[in-house]
Amino acid sequence: MFVRSLSQNDWKSYRDLRLEALRLHADRYTGTLAQEALRDEKSWRELMSGEGRQCFGLFDQDEMIGIGAVFRDGQDASGQTAFLASAYIREDYRGKGYSRLLYEQRIQWAIDSGLFRRVLVGHREGNEASRRANQAFGFEYIGHEVKQFGDGREDVLHNYEVRLR
Repeated sequence: MFVRSLSQNDWKSYRDLRLEALRLHADRYTGTLAQEALRDEKSWRELMSGEGRQCFGLFDQDEMIGIGAVFRDGQDASGQTAFLASAYIREDYRGKGYSRLLYEQRIQWAIDSGLFRRVLVGHREGNEASRRANQAFGFEYIGHEVKQFGDGREDVLHNYEVRLR
């Protein structure tokens, strides 16, 4: 098992896993399958990497079985906040500690980029697996808000941060 940064050439594999995640677990994401299925190739390619963003793939040999991303937080006018998003690991690979690999790579990328002072992550009320994963990396609770999730329901999104410098 390994994680690597994805390039624009990986857009199809990333897209397929992202849409799978939204189809199977709409209740865990704030994006919707309908919205993301409308993206064209150019949009997916631009999403993959660039200034303040990077997508990652979790691989079992040659097969991508998980994804995760780091994006600059557009709500921070300073541009110094990143957030971890789009984390998904296929069902057969869950509960084996592989999310640790995605967390490590995404946080290290945020540090190495030199762009960010802090990293945010969030989870829906009741998503204990996500809470445990972020707690293992020192994320501290900073509050909550009500958001609409991909299943069309509003619920509490718990937010956490880790300071990089």
